[in-house]
Amino acid sequence: MADPKGLLTPFLHLLRPHRAWVVLGLLLACLAGAAGIALLGLAGWFISAAALAGLSPLTAHLFNLWYPSVGIRIFAISRTAGRYAERVVNHDVTFRILESLRTWFYLRLEPLAPARLGAYRSGDILNRIVADIDALDNLYIRVLTPGLVALVMALLVTALFWRFDRAAALALFSGMAAAGFFLPMVASRAGRAPGRDLARHSAWLRIHTVEGLQGLAELLVFNAAERHLRKIEKCQEALIRTQARMSHISGATSAGLTLLSGATVGTVLFLGAGRVEHGQLDGAILAMMAFAALAAFEVVWSLPTAFQYLSRTREASRRLTEIIEQVPAVTFPSRSASPANHDIVFEGVTFRYDRQTPDVLTNFTLRIDQGERVAVMGATGAGKSTLVNLLVRFWDVDAGHILVGGQDIRTLSEARLRRGMAVVSQQSHLFNATLRDNLRLAGPDADDDRLWEALGKARLDRFVSALPRGLDTWIGEAGHHLSGGEARRMAIAQAVLQNAPVWLLDEPTEGLDRVTEQQVMATLYDLTAHHTMLLITHRPVDLHRMDRIAILENGRIVEEGHHDALLANGTYYPRLCMPFRP
Repeated sequence: MADPKGLLTPFLHLLRPHRAWVVLGLLLACLAGAAGIALLGLAGWFISAAALAGLSPLTAHLFNLWYPSVGIRIFAISRTAGRYAERVVNHDVTFRILESLRTWFYLRLEPLAPARLGAYRSGDILNRIVADIDALDNLYIRVLTPGLVALVMALLVTALFWRFDRAAALALFSGMAAAGFFLPMVASRAGRAPGRDLARHSAWLRIHTVEGLQGLAELLVFNAAERHLRKIEKCQEALIRTQARMSHISGATSAGLTLLSGATVGTVLFLGAGRVEHGQLDGAILAMMAFAALAAFEVVWSLPTAFQYLSRTREASRRLTEIIEQVPAVTFPSRSASPANHDIVFEGVTFRYDRQTPDVLTNFTLRIDQGERVAVMGATGAGKSTLVNLLVRFWDVDAGHILVGGQDIRTLSEARLRRGMAVVSQQSHLFNATLRDNLRLAGPDADDDRLWEALGKARLDRFVSALPRGLDTWIGEAGHHLSGGEARRMAIAQAVLQNAPVWLLDEPTEGLDRVTEQQVMATLYDLTAHHTMLLITHRPVDLHRMDRIAILENGRIVEEGHHDALLANGTYYPRLCMPFRP
């Protein structure tokens, strides 16, 4: 199996943990293949020998029916049992391999989020995890196993034929080599371009479908649903055309296989007939060879189609490799000491998301002492949310340092960093699961008492207790069945369960009405009374309760102080507050 670019090699290595089952599946496939060939060959010999024996009373009386009959029954049972066991084992191995592939891919995908995955569409990532990994099952169950079994059977039957007729043995081996090697190579070359197209069209169809479902409300509002549907239909039509091309190639290779098997069996009969005529070969043996040759082609029948789709498998592996070969934007040490305290210091931080874009932060400096509550306020696009992204190390600074307890956060292990910071944002994601499942993401070991306590602190307990199923209520995709305020309080309850010493609040009231906004902020102020807190906002809601307010503009702190002092003497803060005054 040629793999000139080494695209399939990493995925073949994933067979190693399952090698015992892989070997068992191969042995069972060889057993089933050998039993099938022996069954048809012995049946051919038996029928022919019985017919020849019946030509005279003496030979009919001496002919032993018992042993061939037993052999046929044994081979028939072996073929059926072997085939069944082989299917069970090999499909089980395939599912195990797919499980390993998805786990392996996800573990390499996770460190890339979000910095390296921002350039990919969600539908594209989904297609790689699902369809591209599914395409790799072709590698083991349709290429590797049948290919090895075909090789073993070809050698076995050729060795058997060699005892009776060497010319017929060579003819059989040549026919099987053409059917099991030459024809698959032709099919692979013919299917190379349509196989790649098949992978791409499948990916685009899934991408447009997923994006259409995610943005269905917007498509309806802007009367763009028909246009998007035509885009999906165009992808579907391209996919159907490509599938038709692949079907035509499959039909041609099937015809070629039929021709080769018929030609090979005919050649074996032709070569053996002369020897039978001269008394050098028994006629029943020739019948056995013809039937065995016909059965031998069964083991190579699936190879041309499998190799035809090998380009689809290679394209899938290329798309997966494109992801996993990326270098994560951040890396974490495996272990680290605990920070001495929970002070946060941004020290001369400069950062940009992309080399082609200007700096988001430029020589940014800010200190937040342990237990202090600081708000960073600024207009949209000033770089406020970037502070949270850098603190949780979704990205790393280009210059400068971020310290927690006097320790550079790049020296903290991921587990220690995550345990130390709770994040509540306008984009806190809720999974399509129950309230209990979503809460336990933050507190996996929390019992129901702790869950209710967290809901109480987030002022959501009355709402949940009034639901018919309580904590077992299914909240829908992205918390669809919750209001904006309820979803935000769920995020607060998760932060309570996390029990982190530092709270990072990134526009936690964005999109909420004024009454709900004030209620949510009152809850957050109460909960963070003894925590270090960084609030990112562009709305001056109850900011008089903050210890300090820093105004961010063009990536720098341009004004800093308490709410009252900034209102009285500031330049930027009063201007930012003006649109929100009654």
